[in-house]
Amino acid sequence: MRNKRNIFFVFFLLTALSANAQCRYCNTYEDFMAGRWEPLDTVYSKKHSKGRQFWVGGNDFTLTTGDKATDNMLKYHAFAVKQGRRLYVNCRNLEFQKTRFGKGYAQAMTMGKDTVFFVNKKIGKDVMERQIAFGSMFGAIGTAAAVGSQVSQQVCYIISSSADKRGYYDICMIDDGLMGRLIAGHDELYDEYFSESDRSRRLLASHIYPILKKAGLFKKLKQKTDGAEDQE
Repeated sequence: MRNKRNIFFVFFLLTALSANAQCRYCNTYEDFMAGRWEPLDTVYSKKHSKGRQFWVGGNDFTLTTGDKATDNMLKYHAFAVKQGRRLYVNCRNLEFQKTRFGKGYAQAMTMGKDTVFFVNKKIGKDVMERQIAFGSMFGAIGTAAAVGSQVSQQVCYIISSSADKRGYYDICMIDDGLMGRLIAGHDELYDEYFSESDRSRRLLASHIYPILKKAGLFKKLKQKTDGAEDQE
């Protein structure tokens, strides 16, 4: 059952951009929620090197148009890009526990009334401490192993508030507490979620995403939010 679930999750995340589809972008979280989009002629996607494609999710997309000024805007300033039936969020200005993902776009979805959902590697204070510990014990090889382990263990994040004065968005990782609130009232899904006794595996996106989908959280805004039909 787990293998089937993982295959479906990988299929969702790795669907490629279509260069012929309608392209738009928005500058801020507020613009996104208000449906204020600016048109783009064409957006081309480029995935990172093959050596960095052994995981799913992540800020794995570079979006370009062929126009230097527009490309710089997408790289540094845009909050999200919509290309046909796909939504991508800019990871450059996202922070979790004062740690940033770096450049690139991640595939995303709208969840609930004011939330953007996406999947990426696990970052934050605990991860940094682990990498430092591995580096101290085993040198460069240990650090590389720690980084590789974290990158291959994708987790779920949400954006549900505006940027701070510096222009950075403080995001949340979906953990046991938040997951419990998201699936409140769905007793069978609550049991399914906690049927995984290993907490580290329980927090993986491959475990969380199918349960959120069963809860209908990616469909509730289908007729209320611009572009929500893209989440099918």
